Amino acid sequence: MTASLRALPAVFSVGLQRQLTYRWNYFLRAAFSALPLLVSFVFWGAVFGDRATVGNYTFAGILTYYAVLLVVEAVSQPSDDDFQIATEIREGALNPILLRPLPYGLYRATLFAAGRCAYFVAALLPVSLCLFILSRVVDLDLGSLHLVHGLPALLGSALLQFSMTLCLSLCAFWLLEVSALIFLIYALEYLAGGHVFPLDLLPAPIFAVVRLLPFAYEYWFPTAALCGHLTDEAWRVGLGLQYGWAIFFLVLAHFIWKAGLRRYTAAGG
Repeated sequence: MTASLRALPAVFSVGLQRQLTYRWNYFLRAAFSALPLLVSFVFWGAVFGDRATVGNYTFAGILTYYAVLLVVEAVSQPSDDDFQIATEIREGALNPILLRPLPYGLYRATLFAAGRCAYFVAALLPVSLCLFILSRVVDLDLGSLHLVHGLPALLGSALLQFSMTLCLSLCAFWLLEVSALIFLIYALEYLAGGHVFPLDLLPAPIFAVVRLLPFAYEYWFPTAALCGHLTDEAWRVGLGLQYGWAIFFLVLAHFIWKAGLRRYTAAGG
């Protein structure tokens, strides 16, 4: 374990250098990811019309939600980690990794952290520019972010997304191509994670069910926590569910990994 911990800074450094090699790809991806915020301005402007509020949101409040959502995505959303893991399994690239005194999950978690740091730096300029332009038109409420609630939820979002990604990717031990499964989960995340609209705009019975699913804790929960939309009790319950789901998927990934290694043929690589 001591040798593993000593190796983590080197793995992080290599992962960061690898990710920064594609800095222009990251920059352009971040720039285009900011465009939906401008589309939201037009769409929700039409939805609000002459109304002051929709649900518990004002026009400025709902645009603030989407602005904070961009930051949550930049910090916690995986960037091709699932396809990288699946490729390592399918093409035998696990062989040199298995020979090292470093648990594979810890190795991938370090690379995930390096990728998130690289993407956040690349996204900083285009996202900041987009927010500046939008703030000239709408009075975004970014000065009163609830960091005490938001930062633990943001960390939990990253942990949950990594653990889910790891579980999905390890299915490559049994499936020749996992892209269909990955894109299916992406679609569920987009619909049930708070991308299309804040989940608390749903009817109360549906919202109660959606809040039990892990997808709500990937994007909606950390965004709502940062925006200060949650009571202390709702935040504590949500944080427990978020970290509970993350631990569940980490434990599940451990058993999938053990079962997958029994099927893995270390040839080539």
